[in-house]
Amino acid sequence: MTSQLEAAIAAIQPLTNTERQQLMQILASRSSILDELQDLSSQFQEGASLEQLRAQQQPKTVKNLAELKADFWPPEDSIEDFLDFLSKTRRDGVSVHQL
Repeated sequence: MTSQLEAAIAAIQPLTNTERQQLMQILASRSSILDELQDLSSQFQEGASLEQLRAQQQPKTVKNLAELKADFWPPEDSIEDFLDFLSKTRRDGVSVHQL
């Protein structure tokens, strides 16, 4: 047993049984997520034909561009205000993650 594993076991000793169960669920969940990511990574590296992707993803065919229209821009915000804001934040070197 490694010293890191021994330290981890010692660290969980004060936890209640409920907390230990929650920890086990978190670890199991992360493990399955990692397995899934590895599978997806392998699939990506192997590549797939367009026909295989189409069969797997079953994309919808858009026959009318009006179907894609969305009304999400707030009427009180003009596009000019947004573009001014975007330009200023870029000039100031502010990233999206800092907003």
